Amino acid sequence: MIGAPVIPDATKHAPRIVHAAAAITIFLGLFFVFVRPPHPFGWEGIDHYHDLALRLARGEAFPTTDVPWGYAYFLAAFYRLAGDRPWVPLVAQVLLNGLVPGLLYRLVREELGSRTAIVATLLVSVLSFNTVYASTQASDSVCTVIFLAGLTIFARALRTNDLRRFAVSGLLAGLASQFRPNLILFPAVLAVVTAVMTPRTRRRALLLTAYVLLAGAVSIPWIVRNYRLTGELIPTSTHGGVQLWYGTLQTGPHLRSRAHNPRSLFEPSAFDYSSRSGRPLLVSASLPCEAGTPVDLLFWTDRAERPQRAVRVSDPEPGALAFTVSAQPDRTALYYYFAASRPDGAATFTPAAGPKDPFVFFVDDRHLADLDRHGDLLDAFDVIRVLRGIGFDEPVIDSRLDVTHNGHVDADDLGLIVRTLLADENAVPPNVQVTADVTRSPDAVAVRFIDGSSIEVPRVWSGMITDLAVTPGIAARLCYTRRRWTSLEATPPAGAPDMCRTIESVRVNAVFYLSEPHQMRRYTALAWDNIRRAPGAFAAASAYRAVRMFVVQGTSDASTGWQFEGSRTVYAVATLASLSYVLTAVAGVIVAIRRRQRVWFLLTPLVYIPATICFVLTNMRYTITVQPLLIAFVAVALTAAVPTAGPSDTRTASPPS
Repeated sequence: MIGAPVIPDATKHAPRIVHAAAAITIFLGLFFVFVRPPHPFGWEGIDHYHDLALRLARGEAFPTTDVPWGYAYFLAAFYRLAGDRPWVPLVAQVLLNGLVPGLLYRLVREELGSRTAIVATLLVSVLSFNTVYASTQASDSVCTVIFLAGLTIFARALRTNDLRRFAVSGLLAGLASQFRPNLILFPAVLAVVTAVMTPRTRRRALLLTAYVLLAGAVSIPWIVRNYRLTGELIPTSTHGGVQLWYGTLQTGPHLRSRAHNPRSLFEPSAFDYSSRSGRPLLVSASLPCEAGTPVDLLFWTDRAERPQRAVRVSDPEPGALAFTVSAQPDRTALYYYFAASRPDGAATFTPAAGPKDPFVFFVDDRHLADLDRHGDLLDAFDVIRVLRGIGFDEPVIDSRLDVTHNGHVDADDLGLIVRTLLADENAVPPNVQVTADVTRSPDAVAVRFIDGSSIEVPRVWSGMITDLAVTPGIAARLCYTRRRWTSLEATPPAGAPDMCRTIESVRVNAVFYLSEPHQMRRYTALAWDNIRRAPGAFAAASAYRAVRMFVVQGTSDASTGWQFEGSRTVYAVATLASLSYVLTAVAGVIVAIRRRQRVWFLLTPLVYIPATICFVLTNMRYTITVQPLLIAFVAVALTAAVPTAGPSDTRTASPPS
């Protein structure tokens, strides 16, 4: 190439370059830890791993299924040794991250040649976003090192057919999935791709099988633990449901911000319920004063109306109460109240009217439907019935909804119902008409409230609350606010309430191993409801995210992205840098394919990540684990553009059997 710049061949200095790259990586990481990080998260990060690790360091049990165990135990080991000093594990993360240049060099040298490996090593030392996240408590920082080490060993195992290397790489791949749950299927996918792309022999099949089995074996203790606690198969975490729901909110006009999608208003449930039938219910509460007061919980259901005493279990802490209610089948309404004994032998009830006004709880898996089959509650579905009665002249069977007792349900009844539902929230000023107007059309009826919010009910209604069109404000609060009819009708007991025997903080199935699986089911139901309504928009959004997740995308919207001092500049620089190396990496892939180099091995994880998470809430952070591989293809493009004075990289796509 006449007139083109030529750089000297640096392959003979590879060890020094790799060491220098590692030193640069560590220096930058320590600078971000102790001087100034380019992120606003601080040492303790944003995912509450700090609190989890402190609990583990104190010898407590792992208190969630929402995240896998890997990173929390990593932090806990340092807290156990050094106390509550977050900088200690961060320094360990920085040192671990210093292995990335060397690991990438070994991997790329085997796949794409020495010159490309050297350039990739230098680039990753200054471009890796993992160096940024190593300065905060984020599972990605450690996962990247584990994942890259597993890939490097796997690549070497392919060339040597060494069972030990396959075994170690499988264990590392399994461990990585306990830091980033979306990696759980990667070992199986890599094994299948390898079987297709390399000569197929019986020994190779056995080695790949061993790799997959050992990767899965890492997760077995966690799966067993989750099953014993929840009765469900949870390979990594229960967080996938909410992430999928978030992904379905980022579609259409809300592609860049789920926070502004009005369907996010359906997150709170209209009822207090559990979708997990056939398992005992755990009712927890607290006594404000006298922890030793005898307390009973009495309950009955719409299937067995004879009251029973719940079994009291060991109190979790002083002043706390816990009772188990026998397992109930699906479509069951549970009624219960507390009775605290007084010195005179009488009892103080919670709720105050006791059996005349019990708490209501449902066991039902119809997450978005009207669970209140017996009309025990005044709730959002009653508001819908009133609106349909006003707009479509549908008969309103429940006479209690005729609050004004004028023989028919009208806008005055609607206003009084809204006031009743929001009475405890001070959301409506006194002596002010709460409903601004009710509008009717052949297809829908809508009410607008004094704060400008509105609810629109379609004529064709499936019975799900998500069929409504709701805007933030009073309208949104009505979707999850409820009152017991008996609490509106019951006569309060005479005299001042006995505050020290009145039960507080009453909750059902609040412990993580009961609540988190239920929430996973609820969020999944919300997600599928969104997908059903706009499958095309969801597919288009997923395709967009598959590409966009490799690029940092800043925003000035505080409800969408972190805002901090200098964030505009940081986001702009990160966007430019990430977009530049993504485009250059694409060029590098094309060059490598034309050179007939072995691209399938490095491309497999780069394709796997977007393919497995593009349909959930994503951002550039979720690609940090495979960013070094993207940088490897950047190096291919650069070495192709700038020739060197040494031999060119000529590795081909023919791996050994």
